[in-house]
Order: sequence, then structure tokens, then C-alpha cells
Amino acid sequence: MLKSLALALAVGFFAAGAASAQSSNPDYGGRNVQPGDEQPVDMRRETSASRVRDDRRARQPQAPTAEEVMAAARPLAAAAAPACQVTEAALRGAREDGTKLYEVACASGPGYLLEDMAAGPKANDCVLQWSYGEMARDADPAADVGLQCSLPGNQNPMQVIATYGREAGLDCQVDQARALAVDVYEVGCAGRDGWRLEKVGASWKSSPCWDLQLRSDAVCNFSSEDESRAVWPRLVAGSDAAACVPVDVAWMGDNADRGSFYEIKCQSGEGIIVRFKDDAAQQTYSCLDAPQIFRKECTLTPAAATGGRA
Repeated sequence: MLKSLALALAVGFFAAGAASAQSSNPDYGGRNVQPGDEQPVDMRRETSASRVRDDRRARQPQAPTAEEVMAAARPLAAAAAPACQVTEAALRGAREDGTKLYEVACASGPGYLLEDMAAGPKANDCVLQWSYGEMARDADPAADVGLQCSLPGNQNPMQVIATYGREAGLDCQVDQARALAVDVYEVGCAGRDGWRLEKVGASWKSSPCWDLQLRSDAVCNFSSEDESRAVWPRLVAGSDAAACVPVDVAWMGDNADRGSFYEIKCQSGEGIIVRFKDDAAQQTYSCLDAPQIFRKECTLTPAAATGGRA
């Protein structure tokens, strides 16, 4: 029995030695291990953790390259903003439903924030976004103005609106500008009365602020009262009303054939009515004649001041 036990121990020892030899012998795919050259246990743990991190990185989506972003943004712009020749593009994130948001700058005109929606791409004008943000900050300097365009090529909203003014034929050095709504803009001119522009089809309609404010409750933010008042001496220069120094003006009405009529209160106290057509004074009437001609009286000058009934 002792002989059998010794034989079993010998067989076990041999098997263990063979396994050790295979792990360290190059002939068995191992390496020569010298005393003190064993791999530490801590090193094996670090290698395992690194593999886990590498696996996680491999599973995470990689950020698209600039070329991939441009390739995705261009067809969206072509569909939603055909006039835009894309020069820059950036991926700006995604909505909760997964809709991706891109920003593009264009060779001319405004840039856009593009939404890659399932129903079709949608374009949001960067100039309009900026303008709404400015109006919100006017009301509350700490207001959250939402997503704004940030590409270098989109940091020129005033220049874009100034270009619209030139297209509309304005003689104006633009010093302030803002979009009021889609295709509606206000322009401030240096030292002069400003304008409101509206895109109608392929053309521009321009309204001087002095006239707009007389006809409606509209307010021009970039034109002062002094700038608007200074328009009138220029308008009546060279006409029968040239001797009148206007101190107040009111719009009386329009005639499709004859033009627009305005009441002017002169510094002398006299009241007159001037008919304008094609941006020029065409004819002047006394406020005394207003009831007979216009079936209404002047409102800025009392009748007594012009020789009529009190």
C-alpha cells in the first residue's frame, strides 16, 4: 500500500511539473520565466479593467467628422432653404425625439438652424432667431433666448438686413437693424429716420418710419422723434408749402389716383394740407378749405387760428 501511495504522489508531481513546464517553455507557446519575472497579480487586474474600458469605448457612438456633418447638412439645406449655398456646417445636438439639429452658414444671406424631421427638413432663419433673442433681452436681460446660431459665418445679422435695405433701394447708412417677423425687418439709419422692410414675393416693400407711425400704432425702435420730424422740411422743399416750418403732422387719408394727404401744423400757427405722390409734394391746401375738399376739418390747428370758425 505504501508503494501505491508513493506511485500516486509521483504521478501527481509529474503532472504538475509538466503543466508548469508547458506554461514557461516556448516550445509549448509559453515564455521563459526567470525567478522574479512572474507577472504581479495587480498587473493582471489592471489589464482586465483596461479591456472593459476599451469594450465600452467600442460600443459608444463616435462623433461624426466635419466631412460627415457637411454631407448630412447639405441635402437638408437644399430641401428647406434652396437659396443657401452651404459654406459651414455643425451638428448642434438632437431633440428628445431624436430629431437632429444642424447649423449651416451660407455664401450669402442668413444662415439656418436645420431640423431633420421625419416629415421633412425645417429651416429656422438665424437672423430671425437672433432678433427674437434681442427682443427677449430688451424685456429681460436675463431671459433665456433659446438656441442661437454660433458659426463664425452667422455672426453678421445686421449686415444681412443692411443688404436687404440696399436691395430695396434705401439710401441709408444702417446703424441698427432687427427682424420683426418672418420677412419683416426694421432698419435704423445713422442720423436719419429709419424704415420698415417687408419681403413680398421676390420684391421689397419699404415704409418710412415717420409715415408708418402716423398711419398706425406701430412703433419704430430705431428712429427718434427728432429724426422723423426732420424729414418734413425736406419733403416740402421746393413746393408751395416750403415756407411752412412743420411742428406737427397728421395723416388724413389716401386716394388711389391722387396720392396721400397730410395735415401740417406750421410754426407760424397756420395749418395746411399737402398732397404727396411719388414721394414728392404735389399740391397745397389751406385748412380753411378742408371741410369742403375732404369733408373733415384739420385736427392739429384750431379753426380760429386759420381764420375759420372757432
